[in-house]
Amino acid sequence: MATRLLSPARYVPLLFRSPKVASFQPFAHPSPPFFSTHIVGDSPILVRDFIHSALYDPSHGYFSQRSGSVGLLERSIRFNQLAGRKAYMQYLDNIYKQNDVSWFTPVELFKPWYAHGIAEAILRTANLSVPLKIYEIGGGSGTCAKGIMDYIMLNAPTRVYNNMTYISVEISPSLAKKQIETVGEVRSHLSKYRVEHRDAAHRSGWGDVEQQPCWVIMLEVLDNLPHDLVYSENQVSPWMEVWVEKQQAR
Repeated sequence: MATRLLSPARYVPLLFRSPKVASFQPFAHPSPPFFSTHIVGDSPILVRDFIHSALYDPSHGYFSQRSGSVGLLERSIRFNQLAGRKAYMQYLDNIYKQNDVSWFTPVELFKPWYAHGIAEAILRTANLSVPLKIYEIGGGSGTCAKGIMDYIMLNAPTRVYNNMTYISVEISPSLAKKQIETVGEVRSHLSKYRVEHRDAAHRSGWGDVEQQPCWVIMLEVLDNLPHDLVYSENQVSPWMEVWVEKQQAR
C-alpha cells in the first residue's frame, strides 16, 4: 500500500479533545507502509489500518480480547408472547441488562428462524447432486451454523447432510471456540464442521482455486470491515485522505 499522499492529508487525533483538526502538506518522501497489525505510535496511520487493528489485532483487538463481544441467548425469543414493538424493545433492554455482552446479532435474536430461512434457500437453489459446501465468514457465536445444520439434518435427504461440509472462517480465537461449543451441542454436526482461525481478507488463506460449487455466508460483516475515510471542507475544496495520529492527553 503506497503511503505517499498526492493531496493534503487530514489527521484525526485519537483523543478528540480539541475542536480543531489541522491539515498537513504531503510527505516529501514515501513513508514505510503501515500494516493493520500496527498500533498507533509516533507516526500516523490510515483509518482502515486503525479500524483493523482496533477490532482484530491479536494482542488488543476488540473481537480478539472480548469473550463477550457477541451474545448467545439461552433460548429462543417467544415472539407470540410479546404484545407489539414496545414489548419487544423492553424485552431486549432486559436481556442486555442480564448479559454482559456488547450485542446480540439478528441471527441470535431471531433464532432458529433466521438461520432456517437461509438453509431453506440453500436447499431450494443448490445442486444437491454434489456435496454441499458452506463457508461462513465471521460466524459470531455459531448460532447461524448450528441453525443451518439443524435444518438440513431434519429436512434434507440424509445423504446431503452426511456429505456436507461447513467451514467457519473466524479471526477471533474466543469466538472460534464459542462456535465449536455451540455447533457441538449436536454431536453429529462436529464431523461436518470446522473453524479456520484466520483473516478471511487475506488471499493466502484460501489456497488454490477449487471448482466445487459452494455457498458463502457473511452476516454482520460489511459493517466490521476496515475502510478509508476522505474529507472535503466544501464542494470546491479538494478531497483529503484521513489519517489517525496519537495525541497526548492534556
